[in-house]
Amino acid sequence: MRRISKWTIPVIQVFIAILFVILVYAVSWVGETYTFEGTSYEPYDPYFGDSIYLEYDALKGRHDVDTGTVYVSFQQGDDGFATIDRIESNPFFGGVRANYFDRVVYIEEMNVYRVSQDEVEAVEGEQSFTVQVDIAPWGMLRMYDLKSK
Repeated sequence: MRRISKWTIPVIQVFIAILFVILVYAVSWVGETYTFEGTSYEPYDPYFGDSIYLEYDALKGRHDVDTGTVYVSFQQGDDGFATIDRIESNPFFGGVRANYFDRVVYIEEMNVYRVSQDEVEAVEGEQSFTVQVDIAPWGMLRMYDLKSK
């Protein structure tokens, strides 16, 4: 039996890391861009530095969906902001995983926006924001371009 080279494991690890980086950027390359309108409820995180926690009024669900994990897709509304297009209890292609309770959809990846040092002064004290979100067909999302209203 042949011996595995001592470089095999590190090469595989580097290859996997590169694939993860490409996957993050692929969200923007092939995903659809939506604009969400959110309000801030806590502008500072003592553990991670300056973060903005966002709530979205437009993420309301229906009565006929069970509480728990749901999958949602979005469409651009008449006002230019994203609204829920489809919400189901079972996964579907293009659906983003979310939690659903009391007719409110909670997408964990969209509720915290890390603010860079350059952006802190521009958003400090603001309560209403718009944020661009790229959503890939496989359900992964990437938030960017936070602006105060």
